Amino acid sequence: MRLGRELGLQIMAEPRPSVLLVEDEVFVQTLLAAYLEKEGVSVTVASTAAEMRAALRLPGQPVDAIALDLGLPDEEGLALLRQLRTRLKVPICITTQDNSATSRAVAAELGVDDYLVKPFHPRQLIASLMTLLGRKSEAGAPVRLEGWSFDSAARVLTNPGGQPVPLTPAEFDVLAALVKAAGRTVSRAHLLDAIASDSSSASSRVVDVIVSSLRRKLGDPARTPRLIVTVPGVGYRLSASPE
Repeated sequence: MRLGRELGLQIMAEPRPSVLLVEDEVFVQTLLAAYLEKEGVSVTVASTAAEMRAALRLPGQPVDAIALDLGLPDEEGLALLRQLRTRLKVPICITTQDNSATSRAVAAELGVDDYLVKPFHPRQLIASLMTLLGRKSEAGAPVRLEGWSFDSAARVLTNPGGQPVPLTPAEFDVLAALVKAAGRTVSRAHLLDAIASDSSSASSRVVDVIVSSLRRKLGDPARTPRLIVTVPGVGYRLSASPE
């Protein structure tokens, strides 16, 4: 840094991408904003259509992508989307409780880039926005586990035959934590914290139940597991590091 000053050079950090998060539920808004900030994204929040318009008028704050809730209290969502598309070309990811074919069709006609139906895991929105921004999420690339493929960004577990295996949000969080540990032991307490739902009143027994369910889906024998190994009195680990 000193050398840069001596040579009269300006060392600039890579600019952070900017996302406008339009969501009227305060808890959901706060949760999603926290996840985005963790990914190195600059987040501007709005709870109404009026706040969204005010944010878009702010000087010097260009928006690189928008996550738009269609259920805002002050304006009909699809009408708002239509107005946005007449003036902005940035990627838009819709978040909504409306899973109807009509809503999806209208949104597609208006050129939305993604359509997420609530309730969804925050990482689904993160993965969508990171893709739209042309960036990689911290979730990383897919890893292989003895023929299985685990794509944490897309939230997809694929069996050796190439078929996707559905995971609950809690199963995903536990498996993601074990994969990230890369063969190291993960305590039950850490896995409990990794579960996306409120774990303040939950017991470590919840983790055991989730691991049992994961083993069944992975075809991992409960008595002699080869993938998710129990470390007595501590927690669990993957028997081998991800390939």
